[in-house]
Amino acid sequence: YDNMIMWSEVGKDGFPDLNYKLLKEPVINIFSAPSFLKFEYSNTFIIFTRNTINRFVLKGTASGWSGSAESLIEEQLQHGLFAPKSLAKIGGELLWFSEEGVIRWSSEGMQNISGNVIDIPLSGDYLGFYCSMGNQYILHDNATYVSYVYDMTYRMWSKFKGLNIISASTLSRGSEAENYNLLLNAQTKTINRYPGTDYTGEDAHIKTMDLFMDSGQIK
Repeated sequence: YDNMIMWSEVGKDGFPDLNYKLLKEPVINIFSAPSFLKFEYSNTFIIFTRNTINRFVLKGTASGWSGSAESLIEEQLQHGLFAPKSLAKIGGELLWFSEEGVIRWSSEGMQNISGNVIDIPLSGDYLGFYCSMGNQYILHDNATYVSYVYDMTYRMWSKFKGLNIISASTLSRGSEAENYNLLLNAQTKTINRYPGTDYTGEDAHIKTMDLFMDSGQIK
């Protein structure tokens, strides 16, 4: 079943019939707990569904996990993984797109970093990847070709248009310092390097602040 997780005994490759747990929703992704999560998160897997984040604790024996109520703990509601391909591990942090917006989970806690900052339409098809040269998390919409860029250092958003990609990965340049992204083009099926060496001819528009006024007046 889509909402079932199963496991083998330690060092084995078979799945005993009773070694399973059922979640409320279909499982979208399973991730090892980031390094900043300590104590109660030690030896733990994080299980994402659309609306929830669950903690699977690997304590005791594998045969005892299915009967233990403490082995599967529901952690968060409404911060689940809405766009399956948006999840990215950056250093010791996790970033993904939820139904509430882009979530950043770090040692400072879980934060909605896009709420009331940038308007990102709701979609489950976003592709998220890390650009190490700029220390940026990029959330790409291949339906509109718009990329939403979050600067991890300065904690600011920007966006641009033009990429058409279905997959992204990072390539180390060996003896050189930069790590480039390799982007697979959705139409031509070619692999492009990002960032490139040429500058775009498009104009850039900078918005410093949005002001919302109920009465239409500034006092």
